[in-house]
Amino acid sequence: MPLSRLRVRLASGFALAFAVGTALLAAGGLAFLARESTRRFDSHLDGIGAGLVTAIAREYTETPDSSFRYVAGEVAAEWPENGDAFLLLDGRGDVAASRDPDRVRARVLAALPAGNTPRFAIDRGGPDLRGRLLDTTIAVTADGSTAAHTLRVVTFGSTEGIEADTELLGLFIAVGVPLILLASVPVGYLLAGRAMAPVRRLSQEIAAIAPTDLSRRLLPQYGDDELGALAAEFDALLVRLGDAQQRNRQFVREAAHQIRTPLTLVLGEAGLALDGMTGAPATAPDAARLRATLARVRTAAEQMRRRVDELFLLAEARAGEVVRLEQRVELDGLVLECTDLMRARAAVTGHTLAIGDAEPVTVLGNAALLQEALLELIENACRHGTPTAPVTVSCRQVGSGMAGAEAVLEVCNDGAAFTDTAMSEQKDRAHDRGMGLSIVRWVASSHYGRVIFRHDVGHNVVQFVVPVIQGD
Repeated sequence: MPLSRLRVRLASGFALAFAVGTALLAAGGLAFLARESTRRFDSHLDGIGAGLVTAIAREYTETPDSSFRYVAGEVAAEWPENGDAFLLLDGRGDVAASRDPDRVRARVLAALPAGNTPRFAIDRGGPDLRGRLLDTTIAVTADGSTAAHTLRVVTFGSTEGIEADTELLGLFIAVGVPLILLASVPVGYLLAGRAMAPVRRLSQEIAAIAPTDLSRRLLPQYGDDELGALAAEFDALLVRLGDAQQRNRQFVREAAHQIRTPLTLVLGEAGLALDGMTGAPATAPDAARLRATLARVRTAAEQMRRRVDELFLLAEARAGEVVRLEQRVELDGLVLECTDLMRARAAVTGHTLAIGDAEPVTVLGNAALLQEALLELIENACRHGTPTAPVTVSCRQVGSGMAGAEAVLEVCNDGAAFTDTAMSEQKDRAHDRGMGLSIVRWVASSHYGRVIFRHDVGHNVVQFVVPVIQGD
């Protein structure tokens, strides 16, 4: 099944929207992770600072006469070996004690903020660090007197863990978003196919509507959404087409009736005049000329009536009229009947009609249309065949069995090729033969048959082939 460009566009749109949404979500997650990791790191530093202040206060309580350097040294010595890094500074800013596992004390002292800024970052001279500065005063009471000790507690630590996590998530976003985009295209293609299943069903139902069955409707199974609106509009179009088709058929019938009426009158008057002159004296003045004139009038009227019948049949063919195949038609009898009907016409064109094979063959069809098709083929052979050459009409059965048996009506004449299967109907009409041959083709297709043209060295053979269908 070829790829659907519409489904590809929809899938690409779905994939792009999904990838953009995923990227935005990942970017938001990245920012949240960085902010939350920094917050937790700062909370950890705050906890260390608060613990150091508490430890210093307790040590002062136990040894109130001790110096700050002694107290700071005791606190640093007793602090657990858990990787915490800190500096304990006295009021003058000198380092009294410290824990510096990574030996970065000089960088921390150099980066201490001058003002009252509790948090600071160190991003030069080595690994990135983040610190917490806590200025506090501890009041110590001894021998009835209270002394205040000012100190600074600096806690710090490396932010490499936070940066590593952030870089890892960024790498995941950079690699994952294109992969998600690529993976979502086929998934989106499949989802688009499922979403467009009602559209395909609607298209199939529209394709199944024949020109002869405009009474079918598509609603209400498509609901009230956009697809339902489309189905409603198409139903309205079917209503308008049905009305137009009915008006067209009515017009064709009325036009044919209006044209046939004067033609019938002309034929009747010409025939009556000719019959009245049958017993007229041979010496009557202008009798021969009048007889010839009336004969030409009748011939012209017959040709006009035949053209009207052809136009009516052609209009039915173009309108997709349904042909009822309910009659048992004996094709051998049809050959005899059509040959008799066309003998006078053949004589006018300088031909003679001959019956070749006339095997008894019966088909189920429309007798009037089959007769019209055979008359058209004989007329075409007489009009375009070589003068004086006979036109042979035959019928026979080929094949056997219920499935393979076919009936063949065949008309043969001598002359140049008058048509070809590759010729279009427009080219046929340009040669004044397309109307009759179009009718023949329509009658053949209406009987589930076909028309075969063959030309061999000045000899034309036209075969009208229909399946042999046994009636009840």
